Amino acid sequence: MTDRTFERANDESRARLARLVERLRPAQLTIDLGGGWTVAAALAHTGFWDRWQAERWTEMLAGTWSAVDASVFASENLANAALDPYWSGIVPAGIPALALDAATKVDALIARAPDSMVESLEGSPSAYLLHRYRHRGDHLDQIERALEAGGRAVATASDDSYLARNEASRTQLEELMAKLSAADLSRSSGEGDWTVGQLIGHLAFWDRFLAARWRSALTSGGAQPGTLAHDVADVLNDGLPPTWGAFVSAAPASAIADTIDAARAIDGLIASLPEETPVAAILADRPALLDRSIHRLEHIETMEKATAGRR
Repeated sequence: MTDRTFERANDESRARLARLVERLRPAQLTIDLGGGWTVAAALAHTGFWDRWQAERWTEMLAGTWSAVDASVFASENLANAALDPYWSGIVPAGIPALALDAATKVDALIARAPDSMVESLEGSPSAYLLHRYRHRGDHLDQIERALEAGGRAVATASDDSYLARNEASRTQLEELMAKLSAADLSRSSGEGDWTVGQLIGHLAFWDRFLAARWRSALTSGGAQPGTLAHDVADVLNDGLPPTWGAFVSAAPASAIADTIDAARAIDGLIASLPEETPVAAILADRPALLDRSIHRLEHIETMEKATAGRR
C-alpha cells in the first residue's frame, strides 16, 4: 500500500499556518527574523514556493510536465537568489492570506496525485513536491521563535474582545454539537485520517488541558501557564486520536457533552482570571491562552464541511 502519511503532515502544517495567520497583527509582519528577512518576507517566500509548486503539480497531473528534471532544481536555486531581495519590499498586509491560499491550493493538488506518481517521487530528489510541510514548517518555526522572543506588538491592556470571541465560538460549537449524530462522529473530518469524533475529542482535550494548566499556574502564583513546546504538542496530537476515537465510539453522547463542558469550563475560567493577570502581554505573546476561538473555529469549520448535507 502506498504510504500517503505526508498528506496528514501537509494538512497539519497548513492548519498551523492558518492559526498563525489568524493571530498575526499588522505590526508583527515587520518583525526582524535576521538576514534581512521579516515575518512578512518569510510568509511571502513560503507562499511563492507553494504557489510555484502548485503550478508544477497542475502540469504534472495533466501529464504535460515531468517532475524529474535537473534543470528545474537549478532554475529554482536561481529564482531563490533573485527573488529574496524583493520579499521585504512587498507591502505586507495581504501576504499572510496569500501564503495560506497557496498552501491550500498545493496541498489539494498533492492529495489528487495517483499512487503511481507518489511512489515515483517518494525517495527521489523531487520528494519535496509531496512533503510541502517540511519547507513550510522550517519557516513557521523561524517566525514562531521570533514571536515567542517578545518581538510582537503589545496589545492594549483594555483589549478584552477575546471574551466575546470565546463566547461566539463556543455558541457556534454548541450549535454544531446539537446537530451531530452518532453516525456523523465516524465520518472522515477531512483533516488527515481523523474522524469527526476524534476531532471533537481533540477539542475537548486541549480545552481541559489548558484549564488544568491555568489552575496550576494560579495555584502556584504564576501569571500564566508555562510554555508547551510544539514538538510535545505534536506528539500528543499523534498519540491520542485512537483514545479519542475509542471513547467516542463507546459513548458518543457523552463525548459530545464533554466537548461542550470542556469549552464552557475553559471559557469560564478565562473570564474569571484575576485582575492582575497580564492580559496585554499574553495576547501579544501567546494569544491562544486567552482567545480559544483561535483553535476552535478552524475545527468547527472543518466539521461543518464534513457533515454538511448528510443529515
